[in-house]
Amino acid sequence: MAAAGRTNMGQRLAAALLLLAAVMAARGRAHTCTEPSIIPSYYTTSDAVISSETVFIVEISLTCKNGAQNVVLYADVDGKQFPVTRGQDVGRYQVSWSSDHKLARSGTYEVKFFDEESFSALRKAQRNKEDHSAMKPLFAVSVDHRGVWNGPWLATEVVAAIIGLLIYYLAFSTKSSIQG
Repeated sequence: MAAAGRTNMGQRLAAALLLLAAVMAARGRAHTCTEPSIIPSYYTTSDAVISSETVFIVEISLTCKNGAQNVVLYADVDGKQFPVTRGQDVGRYQVSWSSDHKLARSGTYEVKFFDEESFSALRKAQRNKEDHSAMKPLFAVSVDHRGVWNGPWLATEVVAAIIGLLIYYLAFSTKSSIQG
């Protein structure tokens, strides 16, 4: 009788652990965001003199009408996909990428954000070589990149040397005309 009680208790314990694992798995899954509201901000490199690549950083504050907070996002920029990281604050996300200065054209970049389901459909369409331009993102952010400044046309040292030579020439010619 004692052995039967232990078996029954073991079965209850196993069932409870299985139920607990199922609840934890359901809570750990990402939620789908309905009717997203975003507050975007972005940064792009503007000075090529002090950096080796152009960097793009897009930060968003996301709130969903259904209250979803654990949203997994992916970004698509000109056909390249990037994972979106969640910030420490609830609803804060960030995506970043870099490009060679010569390849980073000035203009507006459209950053499309996808949730797991729509990103999965996008990747499937790409694998099957289907038209994925019609894939609707969860939302999009426009990033205005004005290009990078490559420094002055003439280096400061060159300008200083030219001015020095000009002063020397003027002083020498003035001295020659006074003495002559």
